[in-house]
Parts: sequence; structure tokens; C-alpha cells
Amino acid sequence: MDIAAQMNISKVETIRIGQPTNEFYERDALAVVGGAEHPMDITIVKVETSKGDVGYGECVSYGGLEPVAVSVEKVLAPLIKGEDPSTITRLWEKMYMATFRLGRRGVMISAMSGVDIALWDLLGKELGAPIYKLIGGADRTVKGYVTGGYYRKDKDLDKLVEEERSYLRAGFDTVKMKIGALPIAQDVKRIKSVKDAFGDKIHIAVDANNTFDFNAALRMGRELEKLGVEFFEEPIPTDYPELSAELARTLDVPIAGYETAYTLYEYREFIERHAVDIVQNDAAWNGGITEMLRIGVLARAHGFPVIPHYSAGGIGFVASLHAALAMNSPMIEFHLRPNPFRDGLAGEAIRHEKGEFLPPKKPGLGISPDEKVIERYRVK
Repeated sequence: MDIAAQMNISKVETIRIGQPTNEFYERDALAVVGGAEHPMDITIVKVETSKGDVGYGECVSYGGLEPVAVSVEKVLAPLIKGEDPSTITRLWEKMYMATFRLGRRGVMISAMSGVDIALWDLLGKELGAPIYKLIGGADRTVKGYVTGGYYRKDKDLDKLVEEERSYLRAGFDTVKMKIGALPIAQDVKRIKSVKDAFGDKIHIAVDANNTFDFNAALRMGRELEKLGVEFFEEPIPTDYPELSAELARTLDVPIAGYETAYTLYEYREFIERHAVDIVQNDAAWNGGITEMLRIGVLARAHGFPVIPHYSAGGIGFVASLHAALAMNSPMIEFHLRPNPFRDGLAGEAIRHEKGEFLPPKKPGLGISPDEKVIERYRVK
């Protein structure tokens, strides 16, 4: 099929989706300690072809909704309009080479991520197949783990235990808790309260959201080893891969990360230095599905598993799920906090049974965005 002869990219649009203050909102250590508040804003990218087909993508926009959306509209859209949407890798390179002087991480890569996801959605729809089928993924389930244990003023140990109990009831036996906003002894007490309540029925990972310095991370890591924690995510700032490598060499608890790295080139520093034991990337952050797969290949070459990170909206999660199916990921992150950005934008593409995610069935991403949700949360 000569797709290039049939269509080209005619329109690129964005929809700014903002989280109202205090709605479905809890805090991690970066927000509590570092003051880096980041509401779960997202930018939806819509790419339309000359045939009228539409592909959807998602850019993580944490507090930077306007610059991400404008980067798509004013910088990236002119680069790809009129192009053959099926030449996804070529378009990725075109966007990257035209913008890398503006920034190799952050806003521009987030914007590229949404465009890339939308192009894959279009290609799947054109060929009548789910994306994971196009990239060689198996028709299997992927085990999920639930991120929770966020900080909230009214969440005492009893409420924390009840929260984790709800995840077990939903079928998930692996959870991740936030740490780093309290003294080490208090965070250890929080973890122990969950372990004491459920014993071997629950497996616990933790996430410091880049807030420890090396010495504090080492002290916490020693405590986590005693508790049998599954992995220690982003213990220190992403700027120090050499220190993360030292932690990975010194500690028995696996070091996981770093979703706050961007593109293959930054992940290369963590993977080749063995600064992680588990690689975490995110289609809506790190360069889209195209770059996520490249990072997965490099991780595989070094023997590291890829466990995708999940951030904000449902479109991004589904994109990472398609990549996870192709990368043979052992797990994928998920949230169960109330979030219309997730449920309303993904629809039936997100399905889980007994703690495992089923592959999306419809062509492309397989999502069904709810226009009512979009209109409710649209920032005009």
C-alpha cells in the first residue's frame, strides 16, 4: 500500500487540558520538599491528514501547559505539515535536528512526544492494526503496579494502609509508595505499617522523586534493603548519573529510573554507566513511542528490564502500554487515583484483570476520547 501517495499531514492542533486546583491531587516529595508543584496538566496533540483521519498524542505538561502547546503549534507543526505521516522515524529526526539547539530535554522533547504518539496512532488506523502489532509486540498481558502512598495532610498510617488495601482489592499485588518528604525514620515507619498489615501479600517499591542527596539516599537504601523493597526509584537528581551508578553498585535494592531523563542520549548515560538496575521511560515525556523503543533496545543490550513510567493522562499510558508489549516489559506503572484525564481520554483502551493490563484491540492507540471530559478540562 502506497500510503505516501494517499495522504499527507494537513493540520496539527493542540488541546490544553488543565487540572483544577486541589482536584484529585496529592503531593510527592518534590512538591513537599522542593516546592516544585506540578499539577497533572497535559497537552493533547491532534494530527489530521488530507484524508480527514485524526491521530491523538499526549505531552506531559506539568505546570508548563502553555510553552508545551506553543512548541507544538509554532515550532513543530510547520516542520511536519505536508509530510507523509507514515515516515515516523524520519519526521522524529527532522523535528529533533531542527530544535535541539532549543533544548535536548524538557518542553521541546515533551512536545515532540505528543506529535510522535499521534503519528503512530494515525499509522495504526491507516493499516487497521493496534500499534503494538505494528512494532512486533506480543498479544499478551502486562503486569501492573499501582503508584500511591502520596503525601496528604489528612493521611495518617491507618488511612495509608486502607489506601493500599484498596489496591489489593482491585487485583494488584505490587504497589509503589512515595518517600523523601519526611525524615528517613518516619518514611520507614510508613513502609513498615503497610508491610505489617499485609505481609507477603503485597510487594512494595518506593519513589523519592529525585529529592535525596547521595548520603541520604545511601542511608535510606540501607533501610530499604532490610525491608525487602522491590526497587528504589529516582533516589537522587537526574543530573548525577555517576552518583546513581555508585548507589547501584553499593546497594542491594535495585535502583530504578529515570523518567526525568530525556531521549536515548540521556538514557545512554544511565544505562552504560550501570546507574540503574531497572530502566523507566514514558512515551509522553521521553520522545514518544519511537524514542521509547530505542531506549528499550539499548536497555536490552545491557541486560536491563524496562518498566514504563506513567505520569498523567490516559493517552500517554496507552502509548507506553503499546511500547511495553513490544519491549517485553515485565511490568508497567499505573495510578488508581480518581483521574478523568486517564479514564475519559483512553476509554476502553485501558482494561485490567487480576492486576494485569490487556492489550488494546482497536487500530492505532485504540483510545476513545470523551469530548465532554475534554470540554470540561480544556484551558482556553
